[in-house]
Amino acid sequence: MKSTKIALTCTVLFAAALMTLSCASPMRMTDNWRNSTYKGPAFKKIMVVALTKQEDLRRPIENEFAKQLRSRGVEVATCHEYFPDPDKATREELVRVSQGMGIEAYLIGRVLGSGTDIQTYGPADTTVDSMSYLPWFGPGPQMTRQREAVTLESRLYDGKTTGIVWRSTVDAVNPSGSDNQISRFVSLVVKALRDKKLIPSA
Repeated sequence: MKSTKIALTCTVLFAAALMTLSCASPMRMTDNWRNSTYKGPAFKKIMVVALTKQEDLRRPIENEFAKQLRSRGVEVATCHEYFPDPDKATREELVRVSQGMGIEAYLIGRVLGSGTDIQTYGPADTTVDSMSYLPWFGPGPQMTRQREAVTLESRLYDGKTTGIVWRSTVDAVNPSGSDNQISRFVSLVVKALRDKKLIPSA
């Protein structure tokens, strides 16, 4: 009876682990470039702009950037505060509105591209000639899984010259726009900005 309970518990835990792995949405930074000609100090006042007309993404992304950047001592203005209508948030209007606000940099994020991520796993050759060589409880046949993937780009522009200072790209699989995914994406970007000494370290 005891062994049955142990076996059942292990089965449940194994199934839960598989569900966790299959539901996880991988996200990784694939580019992290800083303009070597920029010699200035870390930026302490930034305007955040999410280039999307989807309000259910625009506000949460900008607000999450504001939250995480403020925790590192950066003053933040979000684009949706000053431009409720995204169509009016042109480059010229951003510069005009931010004049007199002391904005030192613009952090602009957008979807750079989308496609399909194909993942292959399992052995390449599962052919066996005899039962003696059958991999009992070993790896199964090679399989593939297709998942939606997007590339998110973030750029930091100098508020004085409007020249690019930094750029990054993040690949996200199975994007959902959930609070958790947005938080993970923003954390990657903010960490990169800190590591490149473009925002205060604390």
